[in-house]
Amino acid sequence: MAIAKLRALEVLWADLLGAYGHADAPLPPVYVHFAPETQTADVYTNMIRAATQSMSAVIGGAHTLFVLPSDAATTEESSLFSRRIARNVQHLLKMESYLDRVVDPAAGSFYMEKLTAALVQHAWQKFQEMEQKGGFMQVVEL
Repeated sequence: MAIAKLRALEVLWADLLGAYGHADAPLPPVYVHFAPETQTADVYTNMIRAATQSMSAVIGGAHTLFVLPSDAATTEESSLFSRRIARNVQHLLKMESYLDRVVDPAAGSFYMEKLTAALVQHAWQKFQEMEQKGGFMQVVEL
């Protein structure tokens, strides 16, 4: 789901700008930062989580990735080891998995394409409903 959400963001951004006549505007950089709430007291579980969350973010299209050290939830200051592992997760995805060399690693995956399309369609309907009610500012004031 996380991969599809990031992919849907890119499609929705292009659709939204196209609707307002700015179809040629580039997608702003997407920064992904892991929420501390996703960590547990087990640092080894957090290391595995960081790897899978990072992979999902990169496959989803994140431009910049911030990986939390595995002991961020349990200590005031993270250890050198946990910071090194957090940094190495990014290096592994780039230098060993070569995810930076593929334009869209999830392209062609039927499941991912279908899930992304469903999220886009649902969100676009919500945008249209807001526009019919007078726009975002009107909806927020209700």
